Amino acid sequence: MTNDVPDHEAMREAVAFSTRAPSLHNVQPWRWEIRDHSLHLVLDRSRPLPATDPADRELVFSCGAALHHAALALTVLGRRTRIRRMPERATTDLLATIEPAGHAEPSEAAVALLRAAYGRQADRRRYAAEPVPAATLEQLVRAGTGADVSILVAEHDDRYAVARAFAKAAFLHGYSAQYRDELAAWTALDSSSDTGVPATSTPHPGLRYGDLVLRDFGRVAIAQEEAGSARTAGSILLVSTEDDDARAHLAVGEATSIVLCTATFHGLASCPLSEAFEIDSTRDALRREVFAGSRHPQIAMRVGWPPDPRNPPLTPRRPVRELLRDLTEERS
Repeated sequence: MTNDVPDHEAMREAVAFSTRAPSLHNVQPWRWEIRDHSLHLVLDRSRPLPATDPADRELVFSCGAALHHAALALTVLGRRTRIRRMPERATTDLLATIEPAGHAEPSEAAVALLRAAYGRQADRRRYAAEPVPAATLEQLVRAGTGADVSILVAEHDDRYAVARAFAKAAFLHGYSAQYRDELAAWTALDSSSDTGVPATSTPHPGLRYGDLVLRDFGRVAIAQEEAGSARTAGSILLVSTEDDDARAHLAVGEATSIVLCTATFHGLASCPLSEAFEIDSTRDALRREVFAGSRHPQIAMRVGWPPDPRNPPLTPRRPVRELLRDLTEERS
């Protein structure tokens, strides 16, 4: 990327880079519009997940991750940016606008984070048993913590509560035919699809990494088979917010994206974890047991050292032509 391209072309490049953002089941539920001198992020409701995410909370998380990727790309292209979040939330699905606001040389940190974001992928394997140093975990916490979002390293009783919530959520999902059908439609797919989770990126059903039950893909197993230990599950980062509205959910997506990309920069494997937050009873239990009812748990992340030098394959992405509508060209 260079900083001498026109703003209009820079916004197109930012949209292209945003396709690398993580999303629930890789549904990529965002659209972009170029209007005059700004880039508009819109929730795409044509790809809902009513059994998994009935309130569209995680779809907004996904859009927040795309927002972070696009803004990071513009920064590395040498643009200052002004971001307005939820500018018309009462009347539309417009989640944010990004306006290039002059030129500035990108920092080395921004360039390094963008390079990491290019190679980031969800790694659902067992991790190496070597623990992540506390100092590295603290860097991840600082990277993602903001005015609207807090991140907690789940340890001891907190980790037990998280693990128990995931085990119960997997059990409840296993008995939901609607959930199983929806999961099968979006996961364990062949490589020709540009959305969803391909079979090459899904673990064997029914795996339990020590204390942590992972989401099954393609089919749901009622009984879990233990593989590895709690150490190979990795460290667990728990994301929470004070509010539980769309603005908070957008911020969660941005923070999650920052943490995952920062983990990749440090050479760590990582994976978002959301199943325990998709069922009211398990999410409420985490709110009581970890936060004493004062905060809303939103999502978790596994981080750890990759088990071998080979990375999982990158999951497919939708082409930019499906995601971007340039309204300035339509008027000309």
